[in-house]
Amino acid sequence: MIIRRRFRRRCRRIAELFLLCLGFVFLPLLPRRMVVWMATWLGSAVFRCSGKLRKIAIANLDVAFGETLSQANKKRIAEESFRTFALVLIDLFWFALFVRRRIAANLKFDPSFDHYFNTSPAIVVAGHIGNWELIAQAVAIHGAPTVSVVAPLDNPYVEWLLNYLRTQSGQKVVFKDGAVKMLLKTLYDGGRVGLLIDQNTLPEDGGEFVDMFGLPVPMSKAAAILSERTKATIVLIYCVQDGHGKYTAYAHPVEPSGRTMTQTIAAAMEDVVRNHPGQWLWMYKRWKYIPSGHSGSGYPFYTRRAAAHIVVQGKDV
Repeated sequence: MIIRRRFRRRCRRIAELFLLCLGFVFLPLLPRRMVVWMATWLGSAVFRCSGKLRKIAIANLDVAFGETLSQANKKRIAEESFRTFALVLIDLFWFALFVRRRIAANLKFDPSFDHYFNTSPAIVVAGHIGNWELIAQAVAIHGAPTVSVVAPLDNPYVEWLLNYLRTQSGQKVVFKDGAVKMLLKTLYDGGRVGLLIDQNTLPEDGGEFVDMFGLPVPMSKAAAILSERTKATIVLIYCVQDGHGKYTAYAHPVEPSGRTMTQTIAAAMEDVVRNHPGQWLWMYKRWKYIPSGHSGSGYPFYTRRAAAHIVVQGKDV
């Protein structure tokens, strides 16, 4: 039984790598207009066909906007989010060919991005807003790369290919486990480190509960801890697309506000999401965990079923 399971896992991993290699070969050959059309079609198709992901996205929008938005507007935002994510995935491959030329033609830096280029050392925080993969490549090409933390994938073949795509522009990546030493060295040497922080990091894993859209969610304290130890400035960056495949990148320093720095970062990220709701990854289970002592009121459907197990045992389900 174990041998059969391992064989199936290996076959699945090889199949995933084969599909990615096909994308790596064929997608970069398409014209930009075709890439955007494909992402739009694919995102809308997944939105309509995947009832589970669509339900999660709408539930998250209910948490964030409540009755201030109609259900029709929430569905429109959710579908745009699916399209945005589809373009992120396709662009990983499309920008692999003529990467410098294509980024120069399709991404521009807003004047606010001078905050990034003029700040060093810097702790660069980002979320799953717009194209978080492309912005890391763009700043590397402009001579200001980050050392970005990435989580290991289940498929080592896919992991190798994705990291190759990420690093060909000069971006540097380091795996999450054991990354602290490299991040500290980079900051002490005057460099920049990059962190994706709008993910569920529980307190036992180095996170803390912060308010986001009125409900507590767990978020990593890594940026705050690194800033406290190195005195490096925290800069929030993101890039959003205009619906035609063109991106604009923005950067804002995160200043202390009297609250915890992690809460300040969460509030800054919430502002960005409110201004660009269709660019965020709404199908992610952002409100998955209920903190101890909270009634659970207002949380989405996927949280309540897991909350009792999480609170009692302190584990994911």
